[in-house]
Amino acid sequence: MKSLVYTVAVMAAISAASAQDSTYIDAHAERVLRAACQYLAESPFFSINAEIWREHITDDRAKVQFSRSMDMEVKRPNRLHAELQSPHSNRGFWYDGKTLNVLDRKRNLFSTTSVPSTLNEAVDAARDKFGIDLPMIDLAISDPFKNAMAQVQTARYFGLAPTMGYMCHHLAFTQENIDWQVWIQDGPQPLIRKFVITHKNEPGSPEFTGLIRQWNFIDRIADSDFVFVPPPDASRIQMREDAAEPSENTTLRPTGPTEPRNQ
Repeated sequence: MKSLVYTVAVMAAISAASAQDSTYIDAHAERVLRAACQYLAESPFFSINAEIWREHITDDRAKVQFSRSMDMEVKRPNRLHAELQSPHSNRGFWYDGKTLNVLDRKRNLFSTTSVPSTLNEAVDAARDKFGIDLPMIDLAISDPFKNAMAQVQTARYFGLAPTMGYMCHHLAFTQENIDWQVWIQDGPQPLIRKFVITHKNEPGSPEFTGLIRQWNFIDRIADSDFVFVPPPDASRIQMREDAAEPSENTTLRPTGPTEPRNQ
């Protein structure tokens, strides 16, 4: 009888430890991420230059990486301009507080649609109605910390590590469908320098990697940067509504960082 009681007690202890581990939030990791997000949320304007890598799993289960470059300008509360370039696409996105404009430079086509007057609502409308979910867009919303932590199960801190030429705090988070890591610059400017999202429940566990090469909080951004002027010979087309799950844009908001596939 004593042996049975002991066995049950040990199993209960193991179960409790496993449950605790599956919901562990390291206070230091949470504090570092909060500081980085607060720094962004309190910045009236900023611009970034980033390199974006995503993995594609081929039919024979090989991993292939594709890269893009991105420039993004944000002016709170309701201005955004982004440029995405790769060997296969070249697109611009403008939001001026009233309309969203998308220009496909490869095909010389553009679309214009009305969206809400706040950046958060405009981001949601573009995603839900048209399947547009830009990489790095989580940096621009009003409360990046709340968005990032919404469905986090565990958070861990792994110390300082050299990243993109800076010493950075290395943090790792888990959720039900994804794991994600972020490297945040040490010092008075807690800038995000790198993040990796792993789609652990997808075949091959493909990864998305964002490397932020430059941040700019000094140079003021003119309102004219957010005004779209179509090229003289460009053709206007209607923006296709895509309220169903986008086939080419993996959407993680509002449950973690955003990793669209083919914007």
